[in-house]
Amino acid sequence: MDDSNILLLLKNSPSKGLYEATKKYGGMVEVITKKILYRNEEDIEECVADTFVTLWKNTNDVEFQRGTLKGYIACIARNKAIDRYRKLCKDSTVYIEDKEIVSATDIEEEIVIKSDVEVVQELINDMGEPDKEIFIRRFFWFEKVKEIAINLGLTEKNVENRIYRGRKRLKQVLIERGVTI
Repeated sequence: MDDSNILLLLKNSPSKGLYEATKKYGGMVEVITKKILYRNEEDIEECVADTFVTLWKNTNDVEFQRGTLKGYIACIARNKAIDRYRKLCKDSTVYIEDKEIVSATDIEEEIVIKSDVEVVQELINDMGEPDKEIFIRRFFWFEKVKEIAINLGLTEKNVENRIYRGRKRLKQVLIERGVTI
């Protein structure tokens, strides 16, 4: 089912719309939350559910263009997982796989673009391929450069260069639009 039909269902028949959105994007949301929450299954499940509840609550407030539903859901998932991660950091010390202690500021440093989600989403959607796919994988799914290179059939150096140039372009446009970064 395409995104426009999912949005219509969300507005007219929320339960069916949520079912279709979850069916189409549930795996992506789970991957994003796992990258941030490090396999804490209970928190991951809750973030996935929270993501789709937030989508449902905001359906009438957001005007979607073609191809933006995936990015919008990815942003919600990332933000929900980061919020959950910060809460976990406040409640107790969190350890990642290699036993390093991670603080809330560490995760904030990984977030390259700190601005209005709609502006960033628009800018990323305007990127050509494979840059658009690289940015989504790196900054929304938190994939490593090596993973991206393998999945897209590029060299690691090529992916790094595209990220560098893309970040410079995004920063310049965000500054021009008055978004604080």
